[in-house]
Amino acid sequence: MELLDLLERFGAPIITGIGGYFVGRPKQQAEVEATNVENAGKVIDKWEGYADRLEKNIEQLRSVIGDLNDALKLANDEKIACAKTLAKLEAEYDDLMKLYNELQIELRIIKNEENSRNDHSHTLN
Repeated sequence: MELLDLLERFGAPIITGIGGYFVGRPKQQAEVEATNVENAGKVIDKWEGYADRLEKNIEQLRSVIGDLNDALKLANDEKIACAKTLAKLEAEYDDLMKLYNELQIELRIIKNEENSRNDHSHTLN
């Protein structure tokens, strides 16, 4: 009888515990999986937020890059125009320097002729 008493006293709780373990384990595992799914959803939501912000930043940067490319093209066009103007001005400067040198030569010739006449007229007097 003692064995029967022991079985009644400890057997039922042990059997209940084992049965509860096997019944409760899938429930606990399901809760863990549900928590994992919930956490994964939170992580996905966070990453979607990051991706949205990054996409907006990328679009803004694309716009800025487009504006910078437009400004660079404009600056290059102005540089080309300035280079052409500079080349034209350098050619005009060269022409003016040639004319200046020719006029200097003519002026020396005229002064020499004048000096020669003056010297000649002084020698005659």
